[in-house]
Amino acid sequence: MVRPSSPNEPRNQRIIDMDFNKFDSVSAAESGADLHLKHPATMEPLYGDDGSPCIVTLLGGEASAVRAALRDMQKKRAAQEDDDKDERTLEDIHELLVEGLIPRVVGFKNVFRGSKPATKKDADWFFNLNRLNGQEGEESFAEQASKFSSSREAYLGNGSLN
Repeated sequence: MVRPSSPNEPRNQRIIDMDFNKFDSVSAAESGADLHLKHPATMEPLYGDDGSPCIVTLLGGEASAVRAALRDMQKKRAAQEDDDKDERTLEDIHELLVEGLIPRVVGFKNVFRGSKPATKKDADWFFNLNRLNGQEGEESFAEQASKFSSSREAYLGNGSLN
């Protein structure tokens, strides 16, 4: 919609109103987005034998189902009263990360578990193929998915984190 300029703008300028629906990251997160996976050590994009990208489709962190799953995880952990929380290892952190990622997985494209295509049910297997190692320049599949799924940029289409 075009409207007249404000008193602080030159009279001959016209302003076009911006549709803020394009910033609806909640709806975009509910739709999910494709993460083009990278090799965990070299960070080179991964492709299948036919040249198609290896993809995991993830809901965004603002999706209702993801938020509900995370609330349930927090309640479960609070009920356990973990006295050792100050002494968490990289493995403990990895396990928490995977637990939080599983509800985000919609599916896979061009990712195989042996000879069978990976499905949503394979998310735990997939995210445990490699673990956090603290090495700069390397990212496990779980780290890649976590960064992507929590980024509005990945869902709003204004850029890509692939």
